[in-house]
Amino acid sequence: MPRRRMHRQTRRFLLGLTTVAACLVVAGLGIRWIFSSEPTELTGRVAHPQQSTSTREPGLRPLLPASAAPAEGKVQAELEKVEAAGEADGGRKEPALTEIPSVASKPKVARGVPTPPATQPGTPRLSAREGEKELEAGFAALDRKELVAARTYLNNALHSGLSPADEKRVREALADLAQQTIFSRSVLKDDPLTERHTIKSGESLARIARRYKISENLLAEINGITNKNLIRAGSTLKVIHGPFHASVVKSQHKLHVYLQDVYVRTYRVALGMDGSTPTGTWKVINQLENPDWVDPQGKRWHADDPKNPIGEFWIGLEGIEGDAVGKVGFGIHGTVEPETIGQDVSLGCVRLAADDIAALYKFLVPGASITTIVD
Repeated sequence: MPRRRMHRQTRRFLLGLTTVAACLVVAGLGIRWIFSSEPTELTGRVAHPQQSTSTREPGLRPLLPASAAPAEGKVQAELEKVEAAGEADGGRKEPALTEIPSVASKPKVARGVPTPPATQPGTPRLSAREGEKELEAGFAALDRKELVAARTYLNNALHSGLSPADEKRVREALADLAQQTIFSRSVLKDDPLTERHTIKSGESLARIARRYKISENLLAEINGITNKNLIRAGSTLKVIHGPFHASVVKSQHKLHVYLQDVYVRTYRVALGMDGSTPTGTWKVINQLENPDWVDPQGKRWHADDPKNPIGEFWIGLEGIEGDAVGKVGFGIHGTVEPETIGQDVSLGCVRLAADDIAALYKFLVPGASITTIVD
């Protein structure tokens, strides 16, 4: 009898121990599931990591990058200025201040402050006499088909304060040289702006583009790549040593594009009414393709609407020097009113024709490119 009771007690003890162990296993699995599962509902509401969150309907008020977002009170004050400006402007459809377009996909957002080129784009650095010598040497080298040398001499001359006629002549020659030396598939000997890159295993086109501070789209274009996801290890690409920069001359309504500080191209632009496009230095902070937009009167323009006033591309800017310091919400974008190019019609942004903004979009890189605006 004592032995039977001992067996029963042993079985009860073992059964209890097994039950406790099973409970612990179930509890552990539950805790692991809670911490490892994705909070899908919350994640769906979280803004881009570089953007501030908002309770407004998506697209009604675009989100500022965190690095550029002012204090809450200042945001409200700026929004009131935008609304007031929209009423005073009779409803001109132009993003200004915090009126940044929104887009369904996450924009490319820059981090940190880009390093400007050693010489600001378009800034004179030679005397007029020195410039004349560089001008002569440049066209002489061009006659000899020494393209890299000609580009160097002529670019030096451009930075010497040429006469309007000579400046026009030099810019035309440099634009043609850029097409032959930079935007073609050829890589010329001793060209410091281009080289051949051998693709390594595991490299992507986007990764290579970031390394050289150029856009993935431009890298694909100059190499004739139609599928950016298909590149083969061991093959070679032509790469450009970026970044590109832009320089806007308000009095001329022109935007000049530079690779580092070498001139490559010019586009005509429309600017802000009454001088409302601030001068100074700006960093490129984001890019949006086919963006939604809400105009100052509150009308919502959808991304695929052919009448969307800002066109297909938006390049966001943040002021870092001069009168531009601290200013956000300004940008470079397209327009559905090409007849306004060359005029002062916007609330402060820089407008380009459709083909021109599409090209510029491939040149400038968030976080690496800068834009200078001068009178």
